[in-house]
Amino acid sequence: MTESYQSKYVELKDLKMHYLEVGKGYPLILLHGGIATAEFNWKEQIDFFSKHFRVIAPDSRGHGRTNNPTGEFSYKLMAKDIVDFIEILNLEKPFICGWSDGGQIALEIGINFPTIAKALVAGGVLGEVSDHYFVGMKAWGLEGPGEVNFEQMEKIMKNFIEALPKLHSAIYGSEYWKKLLTDISKMWLNPDEFPQQRLEKITTPTLIVQGDRDSAIPVQEAVKVYQLIENSELAIIPAADHDVFETKADMFNSIVLDFLKRNRN
Repeated sequence: MTESYQSKYVELKDLKMHYLEVGKGYPLILLHGGIATAEFNWKEQIDFFSKHFRVIAPDSRGHGRTNNPTGEFSYKLMAKDIVDFIEILNLEKPFICGWSDGGQIALEIGINFPTIAKALVAGGVLGEVSDHYFVGMKAWGLEGPGEVNFEQMEKIMKNFIEALPKLHSAIYGSEYWKKLLTDISKMWLNPDEFPQQRLEKITTPTLIVQGDRDSAIPVQEAVKVYQLIENSELAIIPAADHDVFETKADMFNSIVLDFLKRNRN
């Protein structure tokens, strides 16, 4: 990642939101996945997109260097955080690109704030949860809302779990990541958090991106989301898992850039 990006903060009601900024031109907001951070999630994108846009990548509430006084998480709440963020920075109809939780936040913005963004990119997202989803989450160690088997998670995703204490220690200390996982699991395992038929309300141009080998989200789910959003496009990236933005970065970046350029005017 470039060393020229700026690390900044902005006050949003109860939040002090941290964000990275680099580049010039039309604004592009990058929304990271759950229990990641902007810098960790988007290390393959910030440099690339900053050559074309003013890239702004916030840490979501309770993640990285952004606080979360209430300890609460919901996609609607985090969508409102980003809308407030956009308004305070005086950004006029930015592009919004989110992955996983960031993608769910982008969808909620499209549903509830239809005029705020120029176009949306939502990757690795769900319209609704299924038995497959709950089985997969349990296999990862999420045994129920607020019930996390940390030993199981360390077996499944050792390198990622080992990174979490450092990623999330800035405000609440090196053990906070466990509280973060416990609190956010309540959102992940709540079927009402997912938009289902409300996706039909989205009128903003939207690109749905999915890896064809995502163990958490089957391709069929991406197709359903795409079919429910009238003004949308679908990109299925081959030989790609849930971390397609990293494992297939060149392809992901190229597809997203093409979509954004076509929706600039």
